[in-house]
Amino acid sequence: MTSSRVTGAENSSAESANPEQISRRSPEQAGKQRAEPGAGGGKADRTGSGGATTSDNAETGDVLAASVARVRRAAGLTLSAVAARAGVSPAYISQMESGTANPTVRTLGQIADALGATPAELLGGDRPGTVAAAPAFAPRFAPAPLLARTDGHHGIFDLTAPGASRIGARLLHADLGDHDHPTAHAGEEFVLVLAGSCRVTVAGTARLLRPADSCHLAATDEHHFTDASDDLLMLVVLTEE
Repeated sequence: MTSSRVTGAENSSAESANPEQISRRSPEQAGKQRAEPGAGGGKADRTGSGGATTSDNAETGDVLAASVARVRRAAGLTLSAVAARAGVSPAYISQMESGTANPTVRTLGQIADALGATPAELLGGDRPGTVAAAPAFAPRFAPAPLLARTDGHHGIFDLTAPGASRIGARLLHADLGDHDHPTAHAGEEFVLVLAGSCRVTVAGTARLLRPADSCHLAATDEHHFTDASDDLLMLVVLTEE
């Protein structure tokens, strides 16, 4: 397998002929090539046919160099450690981080594997499975407003901050709302009994919850609450999905 890897002493002229190469030509080199006659006798034009421009290539090289250095340092790896894993020389990794190396797609893949990353991530893309950050919202410091009231019960209070989109929080005071009969919905649900008691049934399994008892469940499983005591005080947190 070692013979198929590119070493730190890669021949620059051989790399230039490799169609897999990630272009890193300098602006002077790119300008000279555009001025040279093409195969048809005219001037070669790499920008008019939808190809990458010199500025695009330079920007890609800068992103790649910065990404390799950032990911390596975050992983606590030395140049030698990454080089040994990727089958190249430490000098070549150094050249990658300075933006002077011109890796083939295969070499880039080996280096990405050595760093525990993906080629796309090193080129500025997101890591597969990356979850977008939740929208920012201001913290909420306020008494809980009454959300709903059922005759004969104390009510349900909303604790969710305005603008929040990932979770919702409720305080149930001797009121089970629409969860007093079997229901199922997207996301997860967490309940914590602060006072009193009630019975929770999840997918056919029932448990009596008393103060300090909790239940974390997949809300897609059919669930409901019954037998709420008159002094029940229960915190409920639900995720959006």
